[in-house]
Amino acid sequence: METLIAVIGTVDDPETMPQDRQGVIESAKNLSTALAAINDPKTPPELRKELSAIVKQVASALEVVNGSRVPAEQRSALILVIKRTTSTLDLICDPKTPQDLRDRMITILKDATYAAERSQDGAQADAPDALRSTGYKQGAPGALVSVSSSADIMGDRRTPPEERERLAEITRQVSALLRKISDPGTSQEERSEARKELDEKTSRMKDQQEQSASAQERPEESLGKAAAFCTSAIFESTPESDLARGLKKLIPAQWDDEGVKDFWKAKEKSDEVVDVLAQLRNNEHTQGPFDVVPLITELAELVPHKELFGTLGGSALSCKQTATYLDEKFGVTVDTWLTRTVE
Repeated sequence: METLIAVIGTVDDPETMPQDRQGVIESAKNLSTALAAINDPKTPPELRKELSAIVKQVASALEVVNGSRVPAEQRSALILVIKRTTSTLDLICDPKTPQDLRDRMITILKDATYAAERSQDGAQADAPDALRSTGYKQGAPGALVSVSSSADIMGDRRTPPEERERLAEITRQVSALLRKISDPGTSQEERSEARKELDEKTSRMKDQQEQSASAQERPEESLGKAAAFCTSAIFESTPESDLARGLKKLIPAQWDDEGVKDFWKAKEKSDEVVDVLAQLRNNEHTQGPFDVVPLITELAELVPHKELFGTLGGSALSCKQTATYLDEKFGVTVDTWLTRTVE
């Protein structure tokens, strides 16, 4: 607990990006579910043991990835991974959760956290592969971010049980490969074989993510609400350098001089405009109106359909809803969000 409290204390620094601060705080909140179960006398001893190990491992990983030596964009990606994977603790601690599913989710959480923490070792010697395995490479989501998207969908109570089971099984296979690649005891030959297998299984996982998320029963959102949810999810999971480049022509003139440090989130204002909250490079917090049509079409260039669910998890459904609205109301085609592209 001391480690976790110390990590939470560091995000009070005014220079900390809002996205990272929120990610650490939500991770801690997720861990509180595990702590409550550990202290509950009704919790089976074996589960209490697993949860205790998870709390220690996650606190340690947060301490490492939130360190000053970690590049800002990679830090944000890894905090996102931890926040999403710990979101499954609610189901893991639920006594109604089937034991097989609980075991898979525990394994996924442990594997992902291990890979996130070990990524800093790999980044020293083999940066391209470390980025590919743990966060971003040329703006595309790595396998570890995609694993966290599975966790986001699995942890959503709206996902049908059978779809959650299917997604948990393929995600467990991917997380096991990531752990193997991240393990310093793995030989170069074994690591090479694991990477080849990782590409195929990650592709299968992304297909299952779309199927499982699309099976959720969700109320229809207004255009403004869907656009705000979609935009916030992309802000959370896309490198800031990509966002700055993609949205350069859209930012308010008064932001130009200082520049944007962190595109944080969007809030619904109307069906045609959302308010974007951001932190400037001088650490000033600000917000400004963005027209939905150009904002969404630019964001769709950054996250095409083939990466939508692997990047955003269940929030990808809001992006697809937004694309449907723009097509029907304005005759605007949002990149490939309404069609699957051949990969």
